[in-house]
Amino acid sequence: DDRQVRVGTSQDWTLISSVVEDGWIIAEATRKLDTGDTQDNTLKNDKELWGAPSRIIAAWGDTEFMSYHGDNRSSSSVRLFADPSSSSSESEALLDMLEKHSDGYFDVVNDAFEIPAQETKYKYLCKSYDELKEQFGGDTTDITMIGATPIITEKTRQFVHHFIVMAVPSCTNQLGGGENAFKREQIYGWAPGEHGMILPDNVGFPMFDSEFNQAILIEIHYNNPKRISGMEDSSGVRFHYTSTKREYDAAMLQVGDPMLGLRGVAINDGLTQHEFTCGGTCSSLFLDEPVTVLWEKLHMHKTGTRMVNEVIRGGEVFHTAKVEVFDFDQQGGFQPQQDAYQLQAGDSFRTTCYYKDGTVFKEGSQEEMCIGFMLYYPAKKFAGFPFVCPYPGRFPCAEEYVSTDLSDYEGLGREFGTPGKIQLSNDTLFSLPQPPVTSIEPPSPSNSNTDEKMPTSAPITSSQATENPTSTSKAGQATENPTSKAESAKVHCLFVIALSSAAVLFITYV
Repeated sequence: DDRQVRVGTSQDWTLISSVVEDGWIIAEATRKLDTGDTQDNTLKNDKELWGAPSRIIAAWGDTEFMSYHGDNRSSSSVRLFADPSSSSSESEALLDMLEKHSDGYFDVVNDAFEIPAQETKYKYLCKSYDELKEQFGGDTTDITMIGATPIITEKTRQFVHHFIVMAVPSCTNQLGGGENAFKREQIYGWAPGEHGMILPDNVGFPMFDSEFNQAILIEIHYNNPKRISGMEDSSGVRFHYTSTKREYDAAMLQVGDPMLGLRGVAINDGLTQHEFTCGGTCSSLFLDEPVTVLWEKLHMHKTGTRMVNEVIRGGEVFHTAKVEVFDFDQQGGFQPQQDAYQLQAGDSFRTTCYYKDGTVFKEGSQEEMCIGFMLYYPAKKFAGFPFVCPYPGRFPCAEEYVSTDLSDYEGLGREFGTPGKIQLSNDTLFSLPQPPVTSIEPPSPSNSNTDEKMPTSAPITSSQATENPTSTSKAGQATENPTSKAESAKVHCLFVIALSSAAVLFITYV
């Protein structure tokens, strides 16, 4: 490959040491949490299990000269602000927390489904309450989902592209469009690299308690570009539940083109911009009180290169979630790192997807989608319809759509990676990790117009240690050092990369 490596205009990492030993590259380096450099991502407090971890990509070369890495690359995620006293992995920490807070679990999995020898296959797996009730002890409907974890058949892992999980009235006539499509309620989604989901301890998805959620429908996307035959898959989802109803019901707001209303519409060659706008009349129809958004996920396919989801209030952009450089193979569903915030009646949404090659809107991996998922509470409905704003305009909400051909990369509006822009944020100081606790509790919804930060709790366990510009009291609690400045906070990383396999990243703080 003759692609050239672009050298950054600002070198913010300081190399401490490096060595090649027994087939491993070991490098140790440090940098500020917020360098003020648009070629760097700000490192945020990521210890809440329901929030996004810090995503890591690694690349390495086999020569002493700088060149394109080719296949020498890997990706993973870590919790930089995890509890330093534990050596558990993120997936182990998630399972430990789910076991502590749940009364049990039940599984919905394929029964040795043979993956067809075709590039794209969507398999729909549906199980009704009557089929599942034996797994949770009989005729109880007091079931609240507090989290979910993927069950992936190892032999077919490479083919399982993603899951979308929905609560539906029954397993009859649930496919296709029409009114049924608008009454399906998404409760979970998974893509490779994600370990699962857990909700704060006063938020949950009620299951089997109404006529609208008497069955679970899982849409599994198989991606088989080499058209390999004879592969059987038993993947699915494990649902962790409690028998005690939680204070707030969770729900998933979907914006952009969640119903694939643009199915079959061509995307022009070259760089293009596709914008979906959901007016404030939709949120006014559903919201009789503010709701709290816990997280967002942004979804495109192979040709996607950038995506932005904005909340507009009073004619001004109130909140922005974005992925500046989207890579389908690394980020099938990208979850930005952000604080929880509130939506209010009258808020509008603008979801913008940018593509780099011509294709068509459709389900296949080589085709395109543009969907923003927003997990919020308390759940809201209108006339039995969940809060969703699809394209094209249908009851009860409607979106407007416009596409634009772009002449060059500047039209992407990309900020990350652009040289010569330095701006420090105020959000760079964090306390030292506290001892593990047994709850994950967000604040109750309020009428605040400002972004609402969630309290720190339930540290994620890992083999990591931390250091921040703080002082520590005799009781071991972190107290802010008033002389410290935000820009002085640093991260200290030890990179350990196997030359013949995937990269592994170990994080410590100094």
